Amino acid sequence: MTADAATRVAASGGDLAALRLDLINQGVRLGDDLLAAGFALALASEAGSGQADGIDLILSDGWWTNVCVTPGYARTSPYTLRSAGDQRLVLHHRTRGEVPVTLPDTARFRHQRTHSGVSCGDIGAVHGPWLVTAPLAARGDLHLDRPRRFLGLPTVRALQKSRWSVDEVVACAEAAWRHAGARLVHLEAGHVLADDGGVAELSPYITALKRALPTLVSVAVLPPADPLATLDLYAAGCDAISYHLLTWDETEAGRVAPVRQRFVPHQRILAALRAAAAVFPRGAVSTDLLLGLEPLAQTSTAIDRLTADGVVPNLTVFRPLPGANDEVPHGDLVATEPMLALMSERARLMQARGLWGSRVRGFPRTLAGNVPYHPTLFDRLYANARRLLRVQLETA
Repeated sequence: MTADAATRVAASGGDLAALRLDLINQGVRLGDDLLAAGFALALASEAGSGQADGIDLILSDGWWTNVCVTPGYARTSPYTLRSAGDQRLVLHHRTRGEVPVTLPDTARFRHQRTHSGVSCGDIGAVHGPWLVTAPLAARGDLHLDRPRRFLGLPTVRALQKSRWSVDEVVACAEAAWRHAGARLVHLEAGHVLADDGGVAELSPYITALKRALPTLVSVAVLPPADPLATLDLYAAGCDAISYHLLTWDETEAGRVAPVRQRFVPHQRILAALRAAAAVFPRGAVSTDLLLGLEPLAQTSTAIDRLTADGVVPNLTVFRPLPGANDEVPHGDLVATEPMLALMSERARLMQARGLWGSRVRGFPRTLAGNVPYHPTLFDRLYANARRLLRVQLETA
């Protein structure tokens, strides 16, 4: 962000979109006062190195955003998180004043224990109205720790079990509902490589969650070999689904996820997205596009094509994780103003194509996500009724 843009944000406090983008893009440095006070925020460590990934901050009007505080990433950031006294925090810009922020209060949820004695904070993480959990174990080279850290979940400790049971995930969801106000559950299973698209492994979790709570369930998973098998996951109770392209260009996607590309071609993901958009409610099918790995003009093309197919393109800055710097490309730093223009174009196309006012949303771990969205009872009833009717029509 330019100095003039920073002035607008700090002075008026109204340009939240620009502020959020800039924080996501450049990260935030922790102030010496917080470090001296042992300010840890329950962050995951990488092999004891003290490197941390992202933390959630709440800006004005209830907007959540996740910012990177890894020293290697945020060392040049103009923003520093400091104490303002009385347990208040501010984002201090080097030359342009301060922006008040608050931290989400999820301690009561995180310290709750399941019947098996596991803390709920080890099973899932609350981001605004979303509970995010990765219940299934990784297989082979499809590492689970990377998406866990990306989602703000603690890394898997050596002595922990390989996966969370259905009862543990349900207990975690109940605690998040009761103590943190989470009204959506997102199951991260982007490593589950199965011909059925994860139906067999995920269905017991979805069914149990639906039985225990009037919640919406979102899933991120690898696409099925047969695109029409998407209907099976929808029938199992999934309300929203994400198949992540990562980039519109297949070669660039392969640089970020080379193991995945060996087993799941780009065209398989595109076919699954189109098939899911034909089954799920408008706005309930999404994909992630990483900014900085390909020209923005190419991302603009992707936004146009995807929204035309009924798919929500989520935009995110590609942020290499601690310990992964030598394994994946870093991407180019994208300035805030071009990203704002791209997001405006995305909003215009989603509005024009009926995707903006969706009653059912998946977990947006991206630039456009973490908005103050809380589904109503009517939204949940709508999702359940539509799924029953659609599945009956499709299978009749």
